[in-house]
Amino acid sequence: MKKILALLLVLALAFGATACAIPAGGDSTTAQDASAQTQEAAAPEATAEPTPMEKAITNVVTNGQNVDIVFWTGTGSSNFPYLEAIVAAFMAKYPNITVDFSNQGPISDLTDKLTQNIVSGSTPQLSNINSGTFPEYVKNDVLVDLSEYVNDPTIGFTSDELADFFANYMAEVKTFGEEGTLYGFPTNKKTTDVLIYNKTYFDAKGWSAPTTWGQVVEYSKAIFEETGKPGFSYDTAYGDAAFKLLSMQYGSPYVTADGTVDIDNLASADALRFYKQNMDAGYFTLPALMPSAGGNYSNNGFVVQECYMYVGAAAGVAYAIPNAEKGQEVFEVGVAPLPQLVTNNPIAFSKGEDYVMFSNSTDEQRVATWLLIKFLSQAENNVEWLINTGNLPISQSMVDNADYQAFLNQTESGTASYYKAQAVKAALQMNDYMRFDVAFDRSGELASEISNMWTSIMVGGADIATTLTATQAMFN
Repeated sequence: MKKILALLLVLALAFGATACAIPAGGDSTTAQDASAQTQEAAAPEATAEPTPMEKAITNVVTNGQNVDIVFWTGTGSSNFPYLEAIVAAFMAKYPNITVDFSNQGPISDLTDKLTQNIVSGSTPQLSNINSGTFPEYVKNDVLVDLSEYVNDPTIGFTSDELADFFANYMAEVKTFGEEGTLYGFPTNKKTTDVLIYNKTYFDAKGWSAPTTWGQVVEYSKAIFEETGKPGFSYDTAYGDAAFKLLSMQYGSPYVTADGTVDIDNLASADALRFYKQNMDAGYFTLPALMPSAGGNYSNNGFVVQECYMYVGAAAGVAYAIPNAEKGQEVFEVGVAPLPQLVTNNPIAFSKGEDYVMFSNSTDEQRVATWLLIKFLSQAENNVEWLINTGNLPISQSMVDNADYQAFLNQTESGTASYYKAQAVKAALQMNDYMRFDVAFDRSGELASEISNMWTSIMVGGADIATTLTATQAMFN
């Protein structure tokens, strides 16, 4: 028995020694796993290779690599110096970034030049374009998706900063491409239409600013009966503005979310009939029909009381102030939100362009361009621009800025600055129901054809039903 136990002990020891040994050319999975684990623990943790964008951020922001970018804008010559000052402040903050900044004239001229340079492959890195231009540019893959830059932890916006921008402007730029993309970013060049009226005359009548089109008709009728002049006009600088607003207030889809034109309907006909009937009665007019106005703007007729209220861009209210030096009777100007068909379903539209970054650029140029877009969008950099141009703030922090609040709450009436502030405050009252145009391939063409339709009916006397059907047929 002792011999058997001794033999078993020897065998057990031998087995244990074999299990612990790794013979040359042998196969021991357990031993290999143990060795791999030991090596893995000893090896340093692998680091991911920086992306091209991350490298560019390091080059531009951290290392101060010199970068040249080109920025084209389309803005009025009187407003350009204020935008130029923001760009100069940007270059002072980022001395390694040089911005070749230039004004290319009206937005139509700017768009034509951009399209020509897309063909030649020589676009600027940054520009502003209107919503109707996006479909073609996105389809041709000439724009950079900004979402990666907006959300970058180093150079992007935080969630709180993004939430600070007004919802309507952010919602619009999210519609220009597929879900999750961001091919544009709101500019500081935003405005909307407001109602401008002769407050002195209205106060004498005991009238407040009209909130409905029914009141506009009531007041216009009284004005016509007393003065022989129309009470109301609607600017035609944006030729589709009046029809778009009125038809949608009456219930027309106008353009559906997928870009289908839908204007040949009873609501659109009712809207056209409403304006035309009041024109025929002498209560309404248009700029082209006022002796002193002409063209597309009502203000020249308004200041000499050829009409007593009109709808026009908030940013243009300074042109509606009567000037005693020109022999004009001075009166106080009032500014109010747009009249509505029904007050429980209000509709208003924003106007203005959005920034785009062109794909014809290096990674470093893209980072520099995004930094400029971000700088142009920050509240503290926009105070002088907003105060002097009358353009609308695009974020709550812009509104809340102390200097801007002082501008909004000034009390000395009669100055251009005072009326600009009143126009901004009227526009901000419409923020919660502000809409934007649906961008589709032929949106620019639609605006032009709607303008032609409006003129042919209101001025030329064309048949409403026939003209609506013909215009709709162009887009079937």
